[in-house]
Amino acid sequence: MNDLPDERNNSIPFYGWLVVAACFSATFVQGAAMWTSGVFFKPLLYEFDWSRAQVSSSFTAFQIGYAPSSIIAGRLGDRCSPRPILLISAVLVGFGNFLCSQVHMITQLRLFLFIAGLGVGATWTVPSSAIQRWFYNRKRAGLALGIVVSGVGVGAQIFAPFINFLIIRYGWRTTYEILGIIFFGIIAISSLVIKRSPVEGSNSSGGMNRRPNAINSQGSVTSRVVTTPSFVGITITHCAVVLAFLTISTHLIPHATDVGISPTTSAAALGILGGLSIPGRIIAGLLSDRLYWQKIMTVSIFALAISLLWLLFLRETWMLYCFVIFYGLSHGSRAAAYVGILGEFFGMVSLGELIGITMAMGMFIGAFAPYIAGFMFDITNSYFSFFIIVMMLLLGSGVIAITIKKPDLPG
Repeated sequence: MNDLPDERNNSIPFYGWLVVAACFSATFVQGAAMWTSGVFFKPLLYEFDWSRAQVSSSFTAFQIGYAPSSIIAGRLGDRCSPRPILLISAVLVGFGNFLCSQVHMITQLRLFLFIAGLGVGATWTVPSSAIQRWFYNRKRAGLALGIVVSGVGVGAQIFAPFINFLIIRYGWRTTYEILGIIFFGIIAISSLVIKRSPVEGSNSSGGMNRRPNAINSQGSVTSRVVTTPSFVGITITHCAVVLAFLTISTHLIPHATDVGISPTTSAAALGILGGLSIPGRIIAGLLSDRLYWQKIMTVSIFALAISLLWLLFLRETWMLYCFVIFYGLSHGSRAAAYVGILGEFFGMVSLGELIGITMAMGMFIGAFAPYIAGFMFDITNSYFSFFIIVMMLLLGSGVIAITIKKPDLPG
């Protein structure tokens, strides 16, 4: 079968949908690794009698590893085949998680999760940029992107309760070993399918299903883009959302169990939160054919801020599920919109690197949020103050999102 897109009917060949499935699998691991840190929180807390700040610091180390790898992987993905990048990612993610089973000191946990974070960085930047190139200016491009980024939600939905089950049945050490093997296998197999788009090297500097962008020189794209008010604004909004996400993914289960909700129910709720981001991501992809990504992103950020207000008064199980429904849908639509707006505003030439830069900034800034939340809890015995801070940051970023304008960059 010919892998080249048919320019006459603007369609994509069958192999392109196989690439969608492989990219989905890679982001699936990203969701499983990023969303489930809270499941390990109290088992580690009780095992070693660490403070919440100490346990949170290990997940901060994960984000610090994630940040530079997302830039490096994105940059390499713009210039070479995704396969070797994802194979290296598979080794780092699998090895890092497997080593966590041997932890006896907090410094070991920080180091091993840092290694895992180095690998996970590629599982977002490489698939999300690769799929936009495969579907550049094609029918159902927004849907393809929505499917790929929904892998994060599927990973969270499946692995949060699955990890909780494994911890109850086999203990947290064996669970880390199992995860290391599973994560390695999924990413390695996906890497065998994902290859460079057949249209790379052609004039693909424009955004998906949008009028072409004027950028067409790869050597100068990044330096020109990162200084524009549009890119700075997108990055600021992304940093606020990542900070909120890392806080929720790490501390939602401890917060819910603190008010009397069972660990199993809390883990299931975290999984549902990730799962509900799936329709949010896909709906956003479908709406992108009629609405601009900026509108979707703005509405989603304000919805995230409102949902945190509800979390402040969490007392019952039904309240927890109301929160995860609203937050999950909003988070999913924002995630798709953020990737889509980068392609729409700045084109395909250095898309992977631009995604990597925004992710790195978000991770560097947001990495310390779980630690600060844990530290403030240790002092005040409550998450209330930190949740208020996060909500205000989201409201401010929503205002910024409204003001962003598509840049007019010369060729």
